[in-house]
Amino acid sequence: MNDRRQNDRIDAYDIGLPVINDIDEQEIGVIGNLSMGGMMLIATRQLYADGILQLKIDVPAELGFGLIHMGVKILWCTPANSPNEYWAGLETIDINAADRDSLLDLIEHLSVKA
Repeated sequence: MNDRRQNDRIDAYDIGLPVINDIDEQEIGVIGNLSMGGMMLIATRQLYADGILQLKIDVPAELGFGLIHMGVKILWCTPANSPNEYWAGLETIDINAADRDSLLDLIEHLSVKA
């Protein structure tokens, strides 16, 4: 198997970071792990490979990072071990400079807690 990741992923599941579809404002899951290059999402609905989503990560206020907006491409999606859950690999394809800085800070925060 060829692992194409260019960034190490940081475990983010325990912090419970909700991910919201920026178009319809529906929560679509929580982050399992995270990097600058993408994330593994534990989704509440099936997502389809090659789809594009505009997302926002709803970071808890006490962490001080605010909402982080990004565009992602769905690389894969498979049923999880729990009913009505899916694991999905998402690649970051678009993020503005301010959100990129917030994402870097969030990843640093998560890596210190690991």
